[in-house]
Amino acid sequence: MKQAAQKRTAKGEAEKTLPIGRRERNKQEKLGRILAAARDLFAAKGFSETTTQEIAERADIGTGTLFLYAKSKEDLLIMVFKDEMIETSQTAFRKVSPDMPLVDQLMQVFGAMVAYHNRDLPLARALIREITILSGPDRKEDVRELMRIIYGGIGDVITAARARERIRTGIDLVLVGEALFGIYYVGLIGWLNGHMTKQAFLKRLRAKLALSIDGLRVAAAETAPAGRPTRSRKS
Repeated sequence: MKQAAQKRTAKGEAEKTLPIGRRERNKQEKLGRILAAARDLFAAKGFSETTTQEIAERADIGTGTLFLYAKSKEDLLIMVFKDEMIETSQTAFRKVSPDMPLVDQLMQVFGAMVAYHNRDLPLARALIREITILSGPDRKEDVRELMRIIYGGIGDVITAARARERIRTGIDLVLVGEALFGIYYVGLIGWLNGHMTKQAFLKRLRAKLALSIDGLRVAAAETAPAGRPTRSRKS
């Protein structure tokens, strides 16, 4: 133990003398080891059974060094989740089939997110519990970064489908992205909490998205041919 501590101290002193560029690369490489170790241990043992000491040992660093990168195991969970979910989301948006109905395109995107969480349900439950109410500013920014990608991606999908789906102009697409993701997120929590099966969650999600898309469309009165006003019901 004493030799290991001396080794870590010597390594730390050596890092202080590194040029700035090399020092930054060293930090990024160490962070990569930490996240890889956390990801592997969470997958193998589960979130609750994994300790920060085990993560530090797997990453070949001291526990004190680990806490320079993450304040807690919960922090690490969100850091691992953020990178993986950004990749999952970006891939899902890239793979959207351009000729499919808008509701099917959105189900493609949200379905990819569901598939990601379905790989490890206990870990997904721990993750959703931690990100629902965030405490630290760093993790808040992590989640904001992910949300910007998702809201923007939904907006791009809607923009591409606007003419085909008769979507109204002048809509705040970021707001629409927030609303549609909110529908998905509430259902996700219900599924992870065991209130419904995955099949029921996806079925209800499709129905809610279809209703929302109907609300985004141009009203029939706005598309009626000129000279043929829509009939009004007599009182």
